[in-house]
Amino acid sequence: MSRVYIMGFVGAGNAGDEAILAGTLYLLRQRGVTDIGVFSWNPGETERVHGVAAYPVLPGLAGIKSFAAVLRRGDLLLLGGGSLLQDGEPRIVPFWLARAVAAKAKGCTVVFHAQGIGPLRSPLSQAMVRVLVPLAADLVTTRDVDSQRLVRYARPHLVADPALALPPLLVPKQPNLAVVALRKSRGRAAQEQALSQALNRVAAQHGLRYAFLPMHLPDDIPLAEDFARRCQGTVISYNSLEELRASLAAARIVIAMRLHGAILAAGVGTPVVGLAYDPKVRAFFRGLGRENDVLPWGDSFRDDMLVTAIDALAALGWAPTAATDAALRQMSARAALAVDLALSCWRGERDELRR
Repeated sequence: MSRVYIMGFVGAGNAGDEAILAGTLYLLRQRGVTDIGVFSWNPGETERVHGVAAYPVLPGLAGIKSFAAVLRRGDLLLLGGGSLLQDGEPRIVPFWLARAVAAKAKGCTVVFHAQGIGPLRSPLSQAMVRVLVPLAADLVTTRDVDSQRLVRYARPHLVADPALALPPLLVPKQPNLAVVALRKSRGRAAQEQALSQALNRVAAQHGLRYAFLPMHLPDDIPLAEDFARRCQGTVISYNSLEELRASLAAARIVIAMRLHGAILAAGVGTPVVGLAYDPKVRAFFRGLGRENDVLPWGDSFRDDMLVTAIDALAALGWAPTAATDAALRQMSARAALAVDLALSCWRGERDELRR
């Protein structure tokens, strides 16, 4: 019997990727799809947390063979979501494309699911994506317009991040709480100092207390602890995605460098200011219609930028605008569309296989 498989950056300690998987599973189960397998860097943890069968991700040629051995003709493979096709490291693009090609060779329906594409700086990466994505993919969906442009030759559909499909939370607000989700940036000590100064200025002006949220474990913990010392704050610990989301929902404001810190905060109705260390962060805020709420992270960052952005949100009463709420509803619908398109593509191909 045909089955749905999902492969993203799952089981590697990144809460954003776990939220993507959780949103995708939520949508699939809503549509009656329950026979689901997930490829994971930590299969036991994935099975425990998400309630699915999980299969190990192995490196090298042996990894491709073990991956392909699980698949059967007629299965659906969702690759993503998340930023899979980006060349921050040279092996990333070949890793994912090799699995797409292997799944296609096994007779699977291959969907690049709600992906954030890029940056693709290497001409080799650009060429591989340009040639192999249309060859291997039966359907491409991207989570933002910038990604859509990068694979326009594959006729991508614009959707939204699956984490935006997670159900709402009803959590009492802690009126003075500001949650901050950072990631380490190489060579940005001066900017980190400016950021800590800005956070302390904002705390004094608005009576905020900070809780720092490490989203990629354990990588983000030292930076969270460092900023907690600088800003007289605390570090949030959590045992589940729901606890993490509840922390964001309880906050008056979220300041997020981590993309899914911003996405999950917006999804639970908490105003958010972004720090764009990567184009994908700015792309999300653009889709939300809140470009003024995302700041550059790099040489051009100044502490007064953050102060100004938070002052503007305070002037709005620390609440999302009607336009932001409407944009979020549209994005949530597009997140659901990603799964609907994938299932429609798959079921059409299965009908062809039966003839």
